[in-house]
Amino acid sequence: MKIGIDIGGSHMQIGLINENNEIIKEFYEDLKDKENVSNFIIEYLDEKISELKKNFQIERIGISIPGTPKGTIVENINNLGIKKIDFGILEKKHNIKINVINDGLAAAIAEKELGAMKEFKDCVFLCMGTGIGSAVFMDGKLLKPVRNSGFEIGHMIIDKNGKECKCEKCGCFETYCSMKEFKKSIREVLVTLGETEENLHGENLKIILNKHTSNKEIQVVITNYIDNMIVGLSNIIDIFEPEAICFGGSFIYYKEMLYDKLIEEMKKRKYVFNKQSELPQMILAKYGNRAGLIGSILNIE
Repeated sequence: MKIGIDIGGSHMQIGLINENNEIIKEFYEDLKDKENVSNFIIEYLDEKISELKKNFQIERIGISIPGTPKGTIVENINNLGIKKIDFGILEKKHNIKINVINDGLAAAIAEKELGAMKEFKDCVFLCMGTGIGSAVFMDGKLLKPVRNSGFEIGHMIIDKNGKECKCEKCGCFETYCSMKEFKKSIREVLVTLGETEENLHGENLKIILNKHTSNKEIQVVITNYIDNMIVGLSNIIDIFEPEAICFGGSFIYYKEMLYDKLIEEMKKRKYVFNKQSELPQMILAKYGNRAGLIGSILNIE
């Protein structure tokens, strides 16, 4: 058995994974409002690894996390406010090899090897969640920079005078197009329509939002989101000329509201350099929010 761990900007998932890469047991823990979140993560993982070891033979552990991993050390986990975290203490205590990988990259590997991008040689993966994780494949091979993990597409600037990002730059793609930002903007409007903030989370947000989709202010938020997405996607297409762009994260749960409208507008405007060429296929991830769990294990050699 293997343990896959996916640490996101707002929650953490742990999955017990069998030899067929199937998740047979799963745990979910919210990370919002945790004091000393890095210590909480280490302590929680220690507890769950110990628990699983009692009943299963654990061969290896994979951890996907936003940031820049180098060995068991990860830096720049901006969306959690963590400068550095080291998972080496868990590797040493449990005597199990731990492999750490960027969360967007982990999800991309799962989708490339087993999921929606399997049939494409040139493709880009965008993990649309608290931030925007990403990975690029050319001729079937994952592009890997020498210095750092790189391909921080979420931090390309789409508005030089734009909002400040947690990375300390301004106008980053993810400050406009992460699902966290979309949901934040939607909640602000819904509160003015009489909905209570406490009810505007998780599945409730989508249910309540569906009741107000015809509202003009809601439509403005959606339109602005689509417009900003088109700017980001046009840059990606012009630089990489992929056969496909795959969207993961919680974006996939807003298909009719965001994805369908995005495809329609992209085709209508064709806001790219090579207008004579067909746009790349734009597809939704097969594994959704579980791609990081599976990819963290696939990455282990």
